[in-house]
Amino acid sequence: MKNTLSILFLSIIVLLSSCGSEEPVGDVYDYDRSDSLSTEYTREVVTVRGNIKETSSFYFTLKNLGADYDGSLPNNNSKASSYTTTARKCVGMGIYGADLNFLTVYEQTEKAQSYVENISQLADELGIESAFDQELFNKIVGTEDSLDLRAKSNLVSKAFRNAEDKMYSDERALYATLMVAGGWTESVYLTSNIILDNEISEKSVSDFWLLVNNYNSIVKMLGVFQDNPDAKKMLEELQVMEKSVLLITDKPKITYEGIEAVRVDITKLRKTLI
Repeated sequence: MKNTLSILFLSIIVLLSSCGSEEPVGDVYDYDRSDSLSTEYTREVVTVRGNIKETSSFYFTLKNLGADYDGSLPNNNSKASSYTTTARKCVGMGIYGADLNFLTVYEQTEKAQSYVENISQLADELGIESAFDQELFNKIVGTEDSLDLRAKSNLVSKAFRNAEDKMYSDERALYATLMVAGGWTESVYLTSNIILDNEISEKSVSDFWLLVNNYNSIVKMLGVFQDNPDAKKMLEELQVMEKSVLLITDKPKITYEGIEAVRVDITKLRKTLI
């Protein structure tokens, strides 16, 4: 569990820290437009940041409502080696980060180890440097303190928020956004399946609205880099979600019909990304 939580922390930091490689990803963003970036981009970062903690806790909520663990849901751990471009690796990191969070909540330590290895492999290939507060890190991975798994998850969320603050001003913010998009896709895929397969009450899944609504922020964040071919491609792929997202975000209450529509579309999107 120590190794699992350690890499979970790394994967969360990865989502919102600098990501680089010897391989260029499309055109370099023109920071002559940095003023518009810092206004629009950070507005959406704040929105996503406010929802991240709720999303992280959602797995706990579903588990406590009686949702069973389903080992068939996470992305196949053999897929990591097929991610050959920097953009694909960044998206893959986000997907595996969401999977690892799910496995950690369900205390699937042995299975999580293979995902730890995948994340380590991708992080190495991306040349990622992780920066973190050592005291906070020790609390997350510590085994001799009184913190339970939920408390440690909250600390991860805190680290996530701290890293986000640096995201908008980093010239490689696009790559971090691609990771966020990958993590969002996998989280929606996991939770929609968990809710429907376990027949969790519609009244008990209000956090699903927050998770799905992050779609709009991610689209706006990617839109800042719309001239970049990787951002443009991701925006095109995300379009499959437009109608089903509205069945959640524009309705007075969450229904199984809306969740099912989201599950169908997110499955299509996920197939293009994994």
